Amino acid sequence: MSMLCDLSDYDDELYKFYHNEETQNSCCYKLDSRMRKSVIDWLIQIHYEQKLTSETLYLCVNILDRFLSKSNYEVATKDKLKLLGLASLMLASKYEQRGAVGVYDIEYLAEYSYFPEEICAMEKHILQQLDWILTVPTPYVFLVRNIRACVVSDEDKIMENMACFFSELSLTQYSIVCNYKPSEIAASAVYCARIIVGRYPFWSNELKMCTGYSEEKLLCCVKAMMELCNDTCKEGTMEVFKKFSSLHQSRVSCVVQEALEEAFLS
Repeated sequence: MSMLCDLSDYDDELYKFYHNEETQNSCCYKLDSRMRKSVIDWLIQIHYEQKLTSETLYLCVNILDRFLSKSNYEVATKDKLKLLGLASLMLASKYEQRGAVGVYDIEYLAEYSYFPEEICAMEKHILQQLDWILTVPTPYVFLVRNIRACVVSDEDKIMENMACFFSELSLTQYSIVCNYKPSEIAASAVYCARIIVGRYPFWSNELKMCTGYSEEKLLCCVKAMMELCNDTCKEGTMEVFKKFSSLHQSRVSCVVQEALEEAFLS
């Protein structure tokens, strides 16, 4: 008999652990939410251009938020927040990517040039403040499992990309990241995707069992997510919107835009 076990044998226990860990890594701090939104959207653009993994993006945002929650670092300007964002992205890529992003790969992306020493010094400062803890459950960890539960076929890429769009969009909104747990954000992203795609029922018993959330529990987060999406799609200027308007992403942001316009007109 084989001594090897399928990872699915431990699936429920693993996600119970993730749910427990996420409650210990809440992120709340005082910062201009518009400035944060702009910088996170900029990081999404860099992440996409550099062809980095989704895990890297989510960990990058988590690192940035946890650092600001734990430190007295003063963010007086957008340039300071961008420096923090670049250092967070580099740390996340070193942790998640086989080929990490180097300091010379990203320093040119800022509106003014950062010296490599500045970025490296910020990396060290972040790691010290976070006690070198980079293993944390982000919304992406839960989103992967949720998508497995709601995608009915390998061809159902629209549903998958739609859920990813809502989830990544939520990263830009401080009030969502601060007020809701990663698992709640991931579940709400799937709920929003099912609304737009017209997948009935919007919330099934299978998804309730998979996520641990009832439909009633998610409604506040879903409402916040849909309102954010409505504002974003009206403008159509955010990088996250442009990213998900590509054919590679099934043009899901445009699909959402059209669905919301139709709902408004009706």
